Amino acid sequence: MDLWGFVILVVGGAILGLLGQFAIPGARFGYEWVATGIGAVVGGFVASEVINPTNWADAGGLLLAPALVGGLVVGVIVWLVARNVGSETASRAT
Repeated sequence: MDLWGFVILVVGGAILGLLGQFAIPGARFGYEWVATGIGAVVGGFVASEVINPTNWADAGGLLLAPALVGGLVVGVIVWLVARNVGSETASRAT
């Protein structure tokens, strides 16, 4: 994977994290989107590198379909764990 693949992966992870943080209320901490984004980046990278058929579309060495599925799966898992850990929401935390 080259620089463009990495940029696509990071931007996609940030978008997924921000969607989880701001589109669905109930965040447990203020930077929950960062944890979700990191999970999406890791899931997308692993899926892109593990699933390696020869005829799939890629951008910058990043296989788009496996990276999207892997990023969504791991990102949602991290998001669910982050939403269910702790007792205070971000708006009431001190």
